[in-house]
Amino acid sequence: MKHARKIIAVGMPVGLLALVLTYTACQSSSEVTKALPASDSPVASHTSDTSSVLVYIKMVTEKKYGFLAHVRGKRDITERNTLYDARNAWWDNPLVVYADAPLVNPDLTGQADAQAIAGQGDSANVGVHLMLIPHADVAIKTSPRSDAVKGTITTTISTVGDYYDGGWTEMVRATGKRLTFAFDTCDPRKHVRIIAHETRSVPAFSLERYTRDREKWEPKSQWPEESESGDWRTVIHGTDAVMDVTGYQYVD
Repeated sequence: MKHARKIIAVGMPVGLLALVLTYTACQSSSEVTKALPASDSPVASHTSDTSSVLVYIKMVTEKKYGFLAHVRGKRDITERNTLYDARNAWWDNPLVVYADAPLVNPDLTGQADAQAIAGQGDSANVGVHLMLIPHADVAIKTSPRSDAVKGTITTTISTVGDYYDGGWTEMVRATGKRLTFAFDTCDPRKHVRIIAHETRSVPAFSLERYTRDREKWEPKSQWPEESESGDWRTVIHGTDAVMDVTGYQYVD
């Protein structure tokens, strides 16, 4: 592009995904399949005494402007939103797709990234390269108490992200992409025994967000009719989500 600015974002819109899963650990090694209630909100909250999962999208945005934009005063900049903190404003945080109520005094916590989703778009004035990295934080409490946990969260997602620059330019698109978060807090130097195992299915979730500077609209039915230069919109739909978790105790 002749006088293009380039924006590179690393992260997931979302967030690809902050998804909350709740499970009850069993004292014996057993498998349970249970559906959680669907939520009308992209960010849902469920009460749980045993576990919570927060899924969000790490985001790093690098903006590189062309010659004419530099003449008009634009300067290259890198913005990072890679660590979620509930005390931050929404525009300073990664994109939270689904969130459980925080677990009080968990036995242990774990975290994992899923596969990145990358894309690129070019308009007359700007080029965009986008990478989305879904991230999951897991907190767990079991009886008897677990010393470590190993497991996966899998889901199928479809997402579209684009920006407005006189017209809509697509940055990223994924349809029916299978994601896996694999977490493991076991100490490889120690022997373990299984004390709990659970598999749970989770209903479909979605996030539909439109942003303009420090304004946002969600879901899609609330999006503004008139678009302005610099607007961003992100849609994420998740289906077939399953969490499979095994709890362990260390043995001498």
